[in-house]
Amino acid sequence: MTWINEISGAIFGGLTRLIASLPDWLVLTVHGALMGILALVVYALFSNQEAIKRTKNRLMARLLEIRLFQDDPLLTLSAFGRVLTGTAAYMKDSLKPLIVMLPIVVLWIAQLAGWFEWRPMNIGESVVVKAALKPETKLAGQPAALEVPQGFEVETPAFRSPAGNEVLWRLRANAAGSGPLVLKVAGGTAEMPIVSGQKLAEVAPIKLGSTSGFWDRVLYPMDKPLAADSIFKEIHIDYPSRTLTIGGFEVNWLIWLLLVSIILGFALKKPFGVEF
Repeated sequence: MTWINEISGAIFGGLTRLIASLPDWLVLTVHGALMGILALVVYALFSNQEAIKRTKNRLMARLLEIRLFQDDPLLTLSAFGRVLTGTAAYMKDSLKPLIVMLPIVVLWIAQLAGWFEWRPMNIGESVVVKAALKPETKLAGQPAALEVPQGFEVETPAFRSPAGNEVLWRLRANAAGSGPLVLKVAGGTAEMPIVSGQKLAEVAPIKLGSTSGFWDRVLYPMDKPLAADSIFKEIHIDYPSRTLTIGGFEVNWLIWLLLVSIILGFALKKPFGVEF
């Protein structure tokens, strides 16, 4: 999964970096437009367009039949059954492009989450860094230190939580910057990127462990997982959530992304000669 994340990060993250100087909503709009165009291309290449057109025409005819014979329960029930059959046929005709498109969209959205679900720290803002250790690593009496890049300050000594086998620090951004956090606990070392003071930049809220599940690796591709022999189970940075404002209104970034892609898909389906 790591190499797949690296490829998708190079494509989708590379595009975002290329246009990151634009307003965040416009960057997201570009991604939504490209996602809509990709969906049209996939439908054109992998769907049976003639079968979809025939099925839609038949469905329309059955719906008109229900309306025309609404006073006849038997005819209405028969037409309704044919509507259900037609709907199943339509879903079957559309299944292949959906199977092709779904993994791409999931990887795309997961990459964009690092840019739009969370944001870099503001100057003067503090976050908590939490390192969870593997159960076999004993925390009591062990040294714990956090080294930070220039522009950051560790505000608190290491707080050890034996119950969760965790170590926590509070970290403050004194200036715009980025670089690796270096965690040194119980003889083990790990690094995780930190970023502050930037309008639009990718952040990694979680560094997964080597035993993390498949879906965790899909949904959190922003940083490489920890090595298999690391004493760390996971590392977390509680970055603030990003707010997307469009026309004075706060909008969920994922809803905006999908809305743009759907609207553009319907707007361009005739020029692309696609039916869905």
